[in-house]
Amino acid sequence: MTDDVRERKRNVLGWVLVALIAALLLRLVIVSAAVTTTSTSTSGSTAVALVSSLAPIALAGSATAPISPGVTAPLDVQLTNPYTAAVTVTGLRTTVLGVDAPNADALHPCTVADFAVDQALIGLEVTVAAGATTTLGSLGVPPASWPQVGMVARTVNQDGCKGSSVRLDYSAAGDLER
Repeated sequence: MTDDVRERKRNVLGWVLVALIAALLLRLVIVSAAVTTTSTSTSGSTAVALVSSLAPIALAGSATAPISPGVTAPLDVQLTNPYTAAVTVTGLRTTVLGVDAPNADALHPCTVADFAVDQALIGLEVTVAAGATTTLGSLGVPPASWPQVGMVARTVNQDGCKGSSVRLDYSAAGDLER
């Protein structure tokens, strides 16, 4: 193998390593946190990093109604902008990460498969004023466009999910207005 080929391989491997590190850092910048969700109520908080900055804006959400098998409830996400300029937030995504089910046992399991998220409307874009705290509802976004969380109606007994907590992960992109 010639020195030129070895140098090209080293360069390619270097760029691959840089890309992997950048992807990991981006995932770390988009902060994840637990959201408490039970079969009767939901609430929680997390933070979303801005694309143009490492400082996060805060997100919190509470379901507008109880959830149970076959029933979903919208999450009226609250956004807090700590900046002196408006922030535009896009691509709001919610994922079920895990379940804490104190009533689950071998006969009455409760897993991530018992819960589902309907994502916020694709293309949803909201602008949060400088230094403001607001919700999707206050911004005029209709509840049908908010993310929703609920229990999947399965054919098995789901009593193990009573009183459970669901951990959700929020992610989004944001840009400071200029």
